[in-house]
Amino acid sequence: PVPFLDRRCTKPYLLEDLDGSSVQLQPGDSIWIPTTAIMRNPKYFPQPEKFDPERFSVENRGTIDPNAFISFGVGPRNCIGSRFALMETKTTFFYLLSRFTIESGPKTQHPLEIKTSSITMQAKNGFWVRFRKRS
Repeated sequence: PVPFLDRRCTKPYLLEDLDGSSVQLQPGDSIWIPTTAIMRNPKYFPQPEKFDPERFSVENRGTIDPNAFISFGVGPRNCIGSRFALMETKTTFFYLLSRFTIESGPKTQHPLEIKTSSITMQAKNGFWVRFRKRS
């Protein structure tokens, strides 16, 4: 996944930072919105580094700001393939997990570090997995 959204400014807009600095955007200026930074912000997702799939369960859905989970964008220009991508991912994991036990491999670094020199999210030293056939 690409960790940003790109948008083009349509009217003059002043971006102000908490330290008092500011940037004036003009129509036609391009901006990148760092989705990864937003989705790893404890303000929106408590303990964002913790693997917690239950945070997206039906019971917890009301606790999530719908504009904070923006993996596929938000608004009129969101990804038209998001539902298909989610269904495809769920189907793939269903078949894999029903046939295999998946473990992190011995080369996988713990805790996992994210590579900072890449535009996409990647593990710094790779993410190695081992598949063991279920009996």
